[in-house]
Amino acid sequence: MQKWLLCFLLLMFSFSLRLTAEDPDVVVMKNGDRISGEVEKIWDGEVFIDPEYGDTIAIELEHVAHIITQDVFEIEFRRGRKTETVTGRLIRGEQGEALVWVGDGTRQVPLSEVDNMIEIEEHFDWKFRTDVSGTAASGNTESNNGRLYIMGRIKLGEHRHLAEYSIDGASADGESTKNQTRFYYEDLWTFAHDWFIRGSFTWTRDPIRELNHRSQLYLGPGHHFWDDSTRRLNLSVGPNLLAEDIGQEEEISWSLLAGLRYEQSFFDEDLVLFQQTDYQRVIRGRDNLILNTSTGIRLSLPRDMYVNLQVDFDRESNPAEGQGKDDTTYLIGIGIELD
Repeated sequence: MQKWLLCFLLLMFSFSLRLTAEDPDVVVMKNGDRISGEVEKIWDGEVFIDPEYGDTIAIELEHVAHIITQDVFEIEFRRGRKTETVTGRLIRGEQGEALVWVGDGTRQVPLSEVDNMIEIEEHFDWKFRTDVSGTAASGNTESNNGRLYIMGRIKLGEHRHLAEYSIDGASADGESTKNQTRFYYEDLWTFAHDWFIRGSFTWTRDPIRELNHRSQLYLGPGHHFWDDSTRRLNLSVGPNLLAEDIGQEEEISWSLLAGLRYEQSFFDEDLVLFQQTDYQRVIRGRDNLILNTSTGIRLSLPRDMYVNLQVDFDRESNPAEGQGKDDTTYLIGIGIELD
């Protein structure tokens, strides 16, 4: 009797595990093949699924009969030049057709109308990255550049906090030509689907270029052109307060600053392109036009490592006396990224 009771309890336990286990997502092909796993996203006409037996694969939607997902996603429908964003999941209709189940189920739309589908962003997220970069040249002129870069990013709901710290050094023929320290902090608050407010503080010092310090306080509205899990492009414009000690002159100025941010990942985030531009024109105070750009790529390596290839270009129309207007830096580095 005890043996039969034990067998019955084990059977009921295994049955309850099957009931509570989460069913996998399913992609059903037009040729009848079925792929089970975890659907990650729909992007650029392809559905990405992490199958139960291997690495993530991309399947062109034109070969898909229908998709069934267990979780809800953030789904974009193209409506002319605009997009409509909803939350929903993918289902199979009564006639076997591919549909999107939206909201409370009162609306179903064909899968063919989906432009993009991504995971819903978590309320809290974080990322940390640090790298060491440098270049060296020999010949008529012996020169080298080096940089230590540290970045931390925290997402809290609609607020994205970013902090960056970098130390740049450069020399030519054994003489130091750059010794720059920079700290940057920003809070980007998205208050509507495509609109945000960016507030930032920047502190820079490079005594070799007679910049004892420059503090900047910025606040301005902006617009997201792209903002999803694989690409980001936004522009903000607003007033910027500068407090400078440059060339033995102290000045407080006001400028109008335009900031452009672009970042896009490819090949499941193995390759990342990025570009950042800040352009400002002083409208009151020490006459100056300041341009700062940073352009490059990051290539993923095993164990959370990456290679960074970057070009920075800075220009000031009114630098300290005896200093050049342009400063170009080429960097190759290796770092680690955690999230």
